[in-house]
Amino acid sequence: MKKRYNYIIQGAGASGLWLAYWLHKEGLLDDKTLLIVECDEFKQNDRTWCFWGDALIQDLGFVDFSWSQVQVFGESQRIDPYTYHHCRSEAFYAFVKNALASSGHIDWCFGRVVATRQIGSQVSVDIQIDNDAGVENLNVAAEWFFGSGGASVKTSEIALWQSFVGWRVKSKSGETIFDSAACTLMDFRIEQRRKTRFLYVLPFSGEEALIEVTQFDKEILGLEEGQRMLQEICEMRGWDVSMTELEQNAIPMSSIFDCSERFHAPDTRIVPLGVVAGALKPTTGYGFLRMMQHGKSIASALKSNELIPKLYRKRRFRFYDDLLLRILHKHPSRGKQIFDQLFQHQRASTVLRFLNEKTNLLQEVMIFLWLPKRLFLRTLFAKWKG
Repeated sequence: MKKRYNYIIQGAGASGLWLAYWLHKEGLLDDKTLLIVECDEFKQNDRTWCFWGDALIQDLGFVDFSWSQVQVFGESQRIDPYTYHHCRSEAFYAFVKNALASSGHIDWCFGRVVATRQIGSQVSVDIQIDNDAGVENLNVAAEWFFGSGGASVKTSEIALWQSFVGWRVKSKSGETIFDSAACTLMDFRIEQRRKTRFLYVLPFSGEEALIEVTQFDKEILGLEEGQRMLQEICEMRGWDVSMTELEQNAIPMSSIFDCSERFHAPDTRIVPLGVVAGALKPTTGYGFLRMMQHGKSIASALKSNELIPKLYRKRRFRFYDDLLLRILHKHPSRGKQIFDQLFQHQRASTVLRFLNEKTNLLQEVMIFLWLPKRLFLRTLFAKWKG
């Protein structure tokens, strides 16, 4: 490992690998060096990502299933111009690493970034490596550092969590029990227990699917509780299945990382990525596509010697998210009513466009007209009063 690099990326997750991929695609690694610092040397299929887009993302080679229809209250709706995509993290990791394999200017370090300091136009990075001989402390320098810089999300700052427990299941009899043409994104016909809970169903075939219970609440859905719910859902819906894979995770639902500015300061050399950069939309947790777009825009700016972009969000969308988070925090059981009314009066494609922050003001007014007005007005008044 060298003592100095042009670029250092902290983390080989979605945001870090997307940036590395676009640095390579833009030709920035033809004559420049990159160090990727990853704390998990044996990272494989540690999660799945789902996202919708109007581009042919599957051409990138890691998407394994896509749906052009979603189930809403038992009815299949097309979501043109979007397609909903699913990919396993191991496929994405392999895709990026295969793309990077042709570059001779990339080093990997399996350790933890514990501190970063910008000194003039350089960044000093402290790395801690655990090995058989004990703990090894290294210091390397770079022109640019991308990551959290040793900082982490403070759980005390997170008022709400999107947590989920999922099973990949297969029909025991081999009979068709799922509609493979349409996925289900938000099915609230499950027990709520004064929280906001819904079911995802992503059918990979008539016999196999990912079923997932998701919860929006101050507390994280426990593994035992989530598996109990999945078992009861399968029994109630007559799904005689066996579980082949288990998935559990929790995503912060917070606007503390929202960006109200478009670019970093000209002299900034430490650039956040991922969650701390505001990659996750606070009210949905979706971030995979935003991470891709962020990595691409950073690489493009570096190539053109322009200001490094932030994950800027328009003010009104930040306002909408903040309002909904306040409602879910104070009235956790009202989420079902809000989302039910949203999908009852809007096509699924319109809802996805709104969640993608691609709607105009008139469309957003029409959306909010069908939501519980008193609840939103009371929350809005409390926000202004407070």
